[in-house]
Amino acid sequence: MTATLLAALAGLALVDSTSLGTLVVPLWFLLAPGRPRVGRLAGYLAVLASFYAVVGMALWSLARLGVTVASEWVDHPAVRGAQLVLGLALFAWSFRFDSRRGSNDVARWRERVTTSGAGVVGLALVTGLSELATMLPYLGAIGLLVSAGVSAPTAAVTLVAYCLVMIAPAAAITGTRLAVGQRLDGPLTRIDRVLSARADTVVGWVVGIVGFVLAASAANALFFS
Repeated sequence: MTATLLAALAGLALVDSTSLGTLVVPLWFLLAPGRPRVGRLAGYLAVLASFYAVVGMALWSLARLGVTVASEWVDHPAVRGAQLVLGLALFAWSFRFDSRRGSNDVARWRERVTTSGAGVVGLALVTGLSELATMLPYLGAIGLLVSAGVSAPTAAVTLVAYCLVMIAPAAAITGTRLAVGQRLDGPLTRIDRVLSARADTVVGWVVGIVGFVLAASAANALFFS
């Protein structure tokens, strides 16, 4: 483990700290009406970091063994067909989200998951699963560890440290919110009002984009490759 490698891993972890799961969702907890649900936010971050550490170690182990079955499995026509159907379904579903209808579905969903212990755990796992394919910095970090030829204990400790750095900004924001206290209530309430008013539309765009990318990738592999 060289200083250059450690610096590269830290940089990648900080990039990962700005994702939906590591930054946006924690802000949901802090922006929810009433007192900050610090305990539930801490539980969410702990589950998310643990999930990525376990998955990262599994991916490192497979890569260390030179497993290449995954890429061949992904390119199977049946898998690509399922991906195409899923992408088209997500794209069609995205049109259901529209803040102008006044339904505020996302706000109600947020309230349920942030006030329930089971909801917090489920949210962390679903967020982690949904972001795995897009967390290129994390996959790059695993590749660096494989290339460096580190031992299993070193890889495990490094991945845990990576995940802690990944959630550090959210933890720092939470600490600041607790330290400042009610002085931030006004700005946070106004931000929450703006975000909540547009939440359905934003989620619709995200779901639509993900669906389009999945469908386009599958269609390219099935019909044009």
